[in-house]
Amino acid sequence: MWSESNNYGFENELDYLRSIKKDDGYTFTYPFEYIAKNHGNDTYDIGTADMVVRVQWSDAEAGYKVAYDVPEMYKIDPAEGNGDAESFYESDVYWRLGSDLDGMGIGVELRAF
Repeated sequence: MWSESNNYGFENELDYLRSIKKDDGYTFTYPFEYIAKNHGNDTYDIGTADMVVRVQWSDAEAGYKVAYDVPEMYKIDPAEGNGDAESFYESDVYWRLGSDLDGMGIGVELRAF
């Protein structure tokens, strides 16, 4: 990480972060499970949907920003006990994305999320 005492030859941290960016953007697809039908008494039919996650470099924030979408969100009924796309992202996909980005050398210092 950049600091005034160890500045890697850069005047400020933003310039340093911009220098270590990997690429302008990436797209990932993560499957996740949802409750297709809640029969009660802890009995469920489980469905699977995909979340498409786009990770895009932002010069203004000197880091990668995330946007996600669930193309089949219309199949996921909140009345069956499901959350929204954000809840699926936070409970399941966020951690897998972080692991994948770490594996690509995109550490937390390069993430604007």
